[in-house]
Amino acid sequence: MVYDETIFELLDYAEGINRMILSSESYINYRNNTLQMQCDPEVERLRKRFIRLKERYDEVMRFGRYHPDYMEVMLETRRAKKAYDLHPMVAAAKQAETALQTLLDEVIVSVSAAVSSEIKVDRGNPFFTADHQCGGGCSCSA
Repeated sequence: MVYDETIFELLDYAEGINRMILSSESYINYRNNTLQMQCDPEVERLRKRFIRLKERYDEVMRFGRYHPDYMEVMLETRRAKKAYDLHPMVAAAKQAETALQTLLDEVIVSVSAAVSSEIKVDRGNPFFTADHQCGGGCSCSA
């Protein structure tokens, strides 16, 4: 690839977009919530408990419902996951992560649409709507 002035201009624009994202409310909120979650001892305890139960769950799933502890392990793992996910700090961090992902999806769609309307963009949010569909067997008029 030959590097000319256009490539360097594009890299400068990309760096500008990066700076704007890093100074956005979505990113700052995500960073703060994630740091709070990682420093909270209660969240860490819930996370470690869930990981320990998940390992036990994986072991039991090798045998499926024929394992003698199948039902107990299934219920206990689900309860631990629910307790972790519903902790206020974890929920706030996940909401902030979703908001940041939505911002990134919008930026990517904007940039790709500026280049060509035919560019397909893989987005992290399945509920993100776009004017152009991919035409993968869903009978849409792409």
